[in-house]
Amino acid sequence: MYNQFGKKKVRNGIMGRTETYDQMGFRLTYPDIFDHTTGALMPMPVGNVNGLYLFLMNYMALTKEELAEISSHSAGGQMSEEDTLKATNAMGVMLTVAGIEGGQGPEEIIKRLSAEGSMTADDFIELGRCDDLTYYAIEDPKVEASFMNSMGPAFQEEFPVLKNALIKALKNAEYYKPRVPGADLVGRKLSFETEDTEGNAVKSEELFAAHAVTMINLWATWCGPCRNELEELGNIHRRLADRDAAIVGICSDADEKADACRELMAKNNLTYINLLPFAQLEEQLPTEGYPTSFFVSREGVIMTYPVIGAPADLSLYEDTINEMLAKAGVVPAAQEGTSEHKKDVCRIIVKDEAGMPVKGVSVQFCSDTTCMMGKTDTEGTASFTAGNGHYTVHVHKAPVGYEACTEEFAVPEDLSDVVITLKKA
Repeated sequence: MYNQFGKKKVRNGIMGRTETYDQMGFRLTYPDIFDHTTGALMPMPVGNVNGLYLFLMNYMALTKEELAEISSHSAGGQMSEEDTLKATNAMGVMLTVAGIEGGQGPEEIIKRLSAEGSMTADDFIELGRCDDLTYYAIEDPKVEASFMNSMGPAFQEEFPVLKNALIKALKNAEYYKPRVPGADLVGRKLSFETEDTEGNAVKSEELFAAHAVTMINLWATWCGPCRNELEELGNIHRRLADRDAAIVGICSDADEKADACRELMAKNNLTYINLLPFAQLEEQLPTEGYPTSFFVSREGVIMTYPVIGAPADLSLYEDTINEMLAKAGVVPAAQEGTSEHKKDVCRIIVKDEAGMPVKGVSVQFCSDTTCMMGKTDTEGTASFTAGNGHYTVHVHKAPVGYEACTEEFAVPEDLSDVVITLKKA
């Protein structure tokens, strides 16, 4: 079994007695009872989403023996539909932790989670603070009752005991300023020599010089989320052919499993180069999980935060590449047949500095004679219908927790996406 980033689990998913969650901003010491549980515990630090720092503690009402049986059925790490359904039905959220800045409280969290009517301030327990950042545990009695009714007696008895112990541990946790994973890598210049999977020598300077933007996808043959995205990565790479950008893979276990790596490349019709791991890999491209994708300039410099884990919407890769191409002064070509929106529709995509979508941004879409107003959805997107002409975009109002943005953004003639980055207040 693996977590959402493909790391192997130990001790029912708890990765050590004291665990540091930098993207959340706390260091948690798990209670002793978490060492020996009937069900499986799976911590999932989500990080900053729409101005909230979210952490989920998931619980799977399956014994170690049942999990071992499911794992024994899997072929190459891939579960059968029957086992997938069994695992899905057995899993639920034990506790949600939300951190919010600006001294704000439950009411604002409920609003940002779009949970009006299903969540009240009574569901919140204050855990701790760091400067103007306040952390809360969120309970959902109705969902919890429904989940517990689906469990066997042993799990029903254990679940509330573990939850209460976790809340107590969270109240005693050390809280500090969250760190964006990979933020310290931005601006780092890469330099290495290695070979590709066919044995050809590769120098990083020559590799990166070929394109304005190169996306490095760090993956492993044992990683399910890595394998699942390979086919679409191949499609994205082919769409990048005329846009001065490319994908390069680094198969982290190809030195030991070269045949498995090549088989997966062939199976998923990958035409982009894949490299063998090199001596300085962990030093130059440290990662907190698999897959991780880095965006590198022609000069070999990391341009923005890495994407850690397989995103739910793989278009995030292409959106980030387009954003980096624009930063490099390259205008992306029109992408016929590659996007879900029509050619007469322009999408305004708003993200924070960590690359996460920002919901509730009021956006003006203006021609020479008139302006239309829109608001970004949960994907950070606002769409406008437009004909031929010149258009500009303005952020009319940023949501609470973000700085005002006074910049004017020109809309490309082909109405391709306009990506705006908001800074936190």
